[in-house]
Amino acid sequence: MSNKSKRDSALVQSVLALDNYLSEIERVGTKINSTDMTSDIDLEHIQKLLNRFAECAQGVSQELVNLSTQLQEARARAEAMSERVSRQAELWNTRKNEQNEKLEKFRVLGERVRKVNAAMTSFRGEQGHGLTDEDREKLRSNIPALEAELDLLINGLQDLRKSARDSRMRTLEKNAESLEQSLQAVRNKLRSLSPTTDGSGDPK
Repeated sequence: MSNKSKRDSALVQSVLALDNYLSEIERVGTKINSTDMTSDIDLEHIQKLLNRFAECAQGVSQELVNLSTQLQEARARAEAMSERVSRQAELWNTRKNEQNEKLEKFRVLGERVRKVNAAMTSFRGEQGHGLTDEDREKLRSNIPALEAELDLLINGLQDLRKSARDSRMRTLEKNAESLEQSLQAVRNKLRSLSPTTDGSGDPK
């Protein structure tokens, strides 16, 4: 809030008006009380001072009522704002928990992907030296289990991507989509190594 807005608020104006009246009461009252009423005085001037004092006293009374009203309204506004902020805080907490839950799912899926990648390294040497026919056959026998795991991971990432999109978590959605595409490429490559398919992935 700007300084001008603060000065223009009804509450601040009421406080300033009350302060002015109190200061004026102090000033006028001091003059009245310091006057020797038994001496030769200007009665008309004293009358003006007494009228001014009564006017300021009435002003103090009015401004106290006004200030009380302004304080009640300010409290009502503060309470209403607190309620709205409280609702926003609840929504934020729900959103945070939802995000943490989805991120945890993504982390778990990522751990499973790393295990699949580690298992896939065994097939990299299949075209190289040092592997016997028995070794190759053993490796190929593991392909169905890896394919099944890849299918589960891809399905899980698809569900997570859709859930992230519905929740408007775009970064998570993109990350899940990217990982899903990588796994689909791995699955296609793995199927080319399957003994039940030819190089194109079609059954022999």
